[in-house]
Amino acid sequence: MVSSPDPQWSLTLLNGWTLSRDGRRQKVAHRQQRLITALALLGERPRTFLAGLLWPDSSDAQAAVGLRVSIWHINHELPGLLDADGTTDDSVALSGQVRVDITDLEYELHAPASELSDWYPRWERLRTAELLPGWYEDWILAEQERFRMVRTAALDSIAEYHLSRGNAEETKAVTTVAISLEPFRESSYRLLIQAHLASGDLVSALRTYKSYSADLRQEFGVGPSPSLARLIHRAVGASGRQNAVGNFPLAQGLPSITRG
Repeated sequence: MVSSPDPQWSLTLLNGWTLSRDGRRQKVAHRQQRLITALALLGERPRTFLAGLLWPDSSDAQAAVGLRVSIWHINHELPGLLDADGTTDDSVALSGQVRVDITDLEYELHAPASELSDWYPRWERLRTAELLPGWYEDWILAEQERFRMVRTAALDSIAEYHLSRGNAEETKAVTTVAISLEPFRESSYRLLIQAHLASGDLVSALRTYKSYSADLRQEFGVGPSPSLARLIHRAVGASGRQNAVGNFPLAQGLPSITRG
């Protein structure tokens, strides 16, 4: 007797939640979605951990019952989704046959931008990918924040690659998205300012620096790093346009620029 092949599962967590089996979308109750999501993002976990994570306001006994009920529903409605060996009396795990979109994307991000034959697909996915929008549980918010940092670092890498190749406009586009994700990340602002300078747009570089400085001071009471201030200081000095840009104050305490 020929055995049936293992089902191929595909779990989407970016820009919404969907689970497909062999290409067919599955109907899954929200309680089971939460457990499947926790296993996809956190990996195999002890039952006590999952019960406390998913039912934080319940007693230990109630949380354990809630977990057992969710596992029962998954095993009966989605057979093969949970790992037969990893799901035991002590722990729970997803099957190795489950492909998770955020896991695939983060794996791709390990490749440097310089090694990509076509960087656009990665850039487009980073630009639009949001982890489970509309989910607000604390553990999900923590994962959303972690993924936002991953996206921003990857966008910085792509922007740095474009800047090194003299593609100032592409650098500006990528850093603009990175800044929208992390409004106070100095590395993204540095790349944007460098892109403006590379394209000969000193005024836009100064305007970006001034805006970033004001936002930092208003939010945290500090200014940009001395190295970023020196970058602007050197650019203004090299331009010979001190009078023309006099309306753009630099960092407090930065030495004035004088002509040699």
